[in-house]
Amino acid sequence: MGRERGFVLLEVLAAGLALLVMAMCFHVFAGSAELREADACRVRAVFLARTQFSAAQAAADQKALLAGGYPWQGEAGDLQGGEEVYSVETDVAGAGEGSFKVVVKVAWQGRVRGELELEREVVAHGI
Repeated sequence: MGRERGFVLLEVLAAGLALLVMAMCFHVFAGSAELREADACRVRAVFLARTQFSAAQAAADQKALLAGGYPWQGEAGDLQGGEEVYSVETDVAGAGEGSFKVVVKVAWQGRVRGELELEREVVAHGI
């Protein structure tokens, strides 16, 4: 009878260890899912910023880019991604003749929150 009690104790310890390992695996999986969502938001933010940079480059090439703030230049539907809502602010400063410093700030709110600020030098090309 003494051996049976020890065997049950060993089973309980093994089951407890297995549960602990499963809980740790779940925690790692949940963390990776959060990182994947945050990364998807950053990728969309880079896409939105590149759209703004492209619009600024096109305006500079047409000699229509002026210093100041600019609204979102793309489609309104691009500012909604899943549960996140994005806002885009663009600031243009003159850096020289035909050269502009363009700063794009993208922020998002929803299940994941964050912001991204990118800066680029835009130079007018001769058309």
